[in-house]
Amino acid sequence: MEILVIISQVLLYLCFSVLAGSFLLMLVPRHYRPELNIPKSLLLLSAIGIPIFAFIPVWDIILFIAPRLGLMESIKIVLTTYTAGTAWDFTLLVSIVLVLLIIFTKSTEKTLFAYLGALLTFGSIFTVAWSSHAGALNPQIGIISDFIHLVAVSIWVGVLLIMGWFSNNHENWLKFLSWFSIVAFSCLSATALSGLFMMDVIVDGYIDSWMVSYGQGLLLKHLFMLPLLFYALVNGLIVKYKISKNASFNPTPWIRLESFILFAIFTITAIFSQQPPPHGNYLTNEAISPLFRFFNDAPIDINSTVGFVVNSNTVIFFFLTVLLLGLMVLSFFRKAPILLSFLFSCLLVASIFTMLMVTIVVR
Repeated sequence: MEILVIISQVLLYLCFSVLAGSFLLMLVPRHYRPELNIPKSLLLLSAIGIPIFAFIPVWDIILFIAPRLGLMESIKIVLTTYTAGTAWDFTLLVSIVLVLLIIFTKSTEKTLFAYLGALLTFGSIFTVAWSSHAGALNPQIGIISDFIHLVAVSIWVGVLLIMGWFSNNHENWLKFLSWFSIVAFSCLSATALSGLFMMDVIVDGYIDSWMVSYGQGLLLKHLFMLPLLFYALVNGLIVKYKISKNASFNPTPWIRLESFILFAIFTITAIFSQQPPPHGNYLTNEAISPLFRFFNDAPIDINSTVGFVVNSNTVIFFFLTVLLLGLMVLSFFRKAPILLSFLFSCLLVASIFTMLMVTIVVR
């Protein structure tokens, strides 16, 4: 069931991104972006998918208590008294309105449709933030931070996905990149700040949290920000320069690559968000990550902390990291397939992660 929950959360984030990106781009005048062909069926499937995928974690809770109370009674209790259940009730309500909006809106009402669609999408994101880990620990800061975090990432990923896969031509790419660079930087800033607030609520000691699965997932998510920033700079600076010198240059592969990395971050977020957060007395033998144990078999108790000692393995992985970074740069200038560039990005993250793990000592 845990794997199903993880998959559902990845798809839920994808639905949010498709809707947020689509509605935002509909509000952008055509002379500031390439021509788009966004299938109405894609918007409809995304809107229908939100309550379905958001329900999977709720169903997991229902199945957990059903052996004691019975299935129907468990459904009733979870949907009426649990935060996750009542939040999903509102998710369903907002999604129904969004589905009806998509079905019945005429093509002549595009601007109003985009405004209302964006409002309803952000409303459904708020209902999901309401039932988050951060929201449970601190309802005010946690819910607002998670909401801003999800909105910022959904806009960033959504615009990249729609532009990368549904643009019809290369016209106005320079104008698009000019304003989107500002949007991407704003989303990055909002994501970073809201992430710091959520970490303050959820995580007791960022580096020490690396000993448990939630902390390691958080670390991997942050490490994937490095190739993301690299390709964001590529799209914001180098690609803009190449288009200004050669109007026929096709930036689509690099837009798609940036969206791939963001999707990888979505997947990691979905995986570690299903783990208990490192809050309170979380350092028990059962809580220690098997992956952390693979690198460090030192005894760990509730008072253990993480330190760093540079060794020969650290140096080896440092040079491997530099090599992979060079290959990422080379893959851009040699116009390598985007899957190869994405592979180099994943290997870069794996190398930095391993370098940190082999450098750790438990005190």
